[in-house]
Amino acid sequence: MRAYGRTCLALVALGAVASGAAVAGFSVPAQDNSPRAVRQKFDRAEFESQFPVADFDKPEPVDPERRARWRAKGKKYAGIGIRITDGDEVVTVQNEWDIGLSALPVAESDLVVLGEVTDARAYITGDKTWVYSEFVVKVGEVLKNTGNVVLTAGDSLVAGRDGGRVRFPSGRTVLQLVSGQGMPRAGRRYALFLTHADREQAAHIVTAYELRGGRVFHVDKPAGRHPLATVYNGADEISFLNDLRAASGVAR
Repeated sequence: MRAYGRTCLALVALGAVASGAAVAGFSVPAQDNSPRAVRQKFDRAEFESQFPVADFDKPEPVDPERRARWRAKGKKYAGIGIRITDGDEVVTVQNEWDIGLSALPVAESDLVVLGEVTDARAYITGDKTWVYSEFVVKVGEVLKNTGNVVLTAGDSLVAGRDGGRVRFPSGRTVLQLVSGQGMPRAGRRYALFLTHADREQAAHIVTAYELRGGRVFHVDKPAGRHPLATVYNGADEISFLNDLRAASGVAR
């Protein structure tokens, strides 16, 4: 078990998640056998399944151009300066990413789209200190786009986010994540808030909401009563989309 610290960036490596612990803002009820506590029981396997997996020993691309692009992309993501080992279990970054974000962070986003995630993959950085995930999104509707790339319905884009799972040759996996942040899942529909979108680098996910069964569900869950975790979670999809289009300046 290891613990790391940095200025403005706290990283904590944890052993097995115990009752009463919290991972990424999702709390595990502590010694409470009431019906409410049973319903809230933390399903660790389900929680971790949202994070794509990267193989620790996967070789770099052989082609020099592809290898250079891969290394450059990895440098965008947070590294902790210490190699990942299969002696860790969960490594959590706490970087206050959610401060000041509203329930609909349109103003903080370069690109806001509705779309389906068609593929999800994780990659480990070249220095083996961090893992990040990328998602292919088939765009259904563009609500905001201040970038220099034209996007229309039917186009695809790549959206990235810190975190993921690392699988070692031993078969063990280590979960790395930013506290309070979840991940989109392949085959599901989302409203995605993104920054720095272009064709050379993946857009970065600010936050996202899953649209399922006529309802809205948060992907992220910051600590406390944060708007991202409370305002629209479980809301009616039509009402949510009306609010989102109005906030984006899209007439309906």
